[in-house]
Amino acid sequence: MALVGGGGAGNTAGSNPSGTGSSLNYVRTSDGDFAYAYSGIVVDVPDSDTSLLEFTTGSETIDAKVQFNYSGYSTSDYAYSVKINGETIQRYTVRESNPETPDNPLYILIPPYSFVQCQAILLSGSAQDQIVGLTGRVYA
Repeated sequence: MALVGGGGAGNTAGSNPSGTGSSLNYVRTSDGDFAYAYSGIVVDVPDSDTSLLEFTTGSETIDAKVQFNYSGYSTSDYAYSVKINGETIQRYTVRESNPETPDNPLYILIPPYSFVQCQAILLSGSAQDQIVGLTGRVYA
């Protein structure tokens, strides 16, 4: 059964455990526990840090992969960052993106009880739609 929320909290009525949003989702399988978050398309990300994903983890550690993308063709420049507990742990810049070639994923380890933000900021050009996905293995 898919679980929604930090720390393996139960699925809340009306939630969308298999869809998009800014929270972290948990899946338990016979092969182990996994976590994922898909922002969906975030429209016209401006020139200020915009959180595409934002969530708090529970007592688990997550070995994760994060991948940012433009959701359409663009000649704008963007910076992407991953923050844990307000500290930037990864940041990179994409100049005149080609959406047909996904950006290189970032591999991160998320410690227990962490507040995670995946953010985008427009550096130059016009505001563009952005998207990010995070997938990982959960260790208790």
